Amino acid sequence: MSGMQLSLEFLPLRPTTRRRLRRALVALLLIGFGRGNATSAAPEDLTPVAAGFDKFFMHDECTGQYPPQPDTCAHERLHEKSFVFGGKAGTVYDVALRIRGIFEPTIIKGGETPYPEHPYFRVGGTVDALDWSHWHIEVSNPKQTYWLNHYPKVSHTIYKEDFEATIAVASGATVVIRVIDGNDRQIDNGKPGPDRQQVIAGVVDDPRPGQMLSLDVLRVRAR
Repeated sequence: MSGMQLSLEFLPLRPTTRRRLRRALVALLLIGFGRGNATSAAPEDLTPVAAGFDKFFMHDECTGQYPPQPDTCAHERLHEKSFVFGGKAGTVYDVALRIRGIFEPTIIKGGETPYPEHPYFRVGGTVDALDWSHWHIEVSNPKQTYWLNHYPKVSHTIYKEDFEATIAVASGATVVIRVIDGNDRQIDNGKPGPDRQQVIAGVVDDPRPGQMLSLDVLRVRAR
């Protein structure tokens, strides 16, 4: 800057013209510095707006035995937790989640399968097997239901899933994470069998009875 000021002194200019040129040079330098800072600034971390999803855990516990079907257990038919999504008013966010679960199957009629490699993740549609537990995430805006345990048929099988999926959530939306069962018994992960006594590493490291869901936030992007 001092060099530029010095060079102006040797130009055959009026003092007022020199002052104007100096002010213009200062303004140009400040603009250049501002652009450089914007380019080097780290992108904003948006994961806090989705805090309600992060480190989420839900356990549909056994409440007793069900002797007519020894590989099942009695349980409460409804478990749910809700929260209000954060963020800037009027903004819709794409939230990438890591979804891990130990589920029994249900069947969802209609809807879409956005990830062919993960057909158990279903967007939209309705439950077609009411007497089987249906695990899902319900978002009020944009209004949608994301099903987590859709399978071609129901069976006395425990499925362990670990996958990534992206869902859309608007600022201020109500999010409900829920499991509903039409009857008072569930397939029990705690019973012996080739598909049983599974764990969610780092979350549940010992085999637990019942069924369970774990969520973690991977990325959040504003549309």
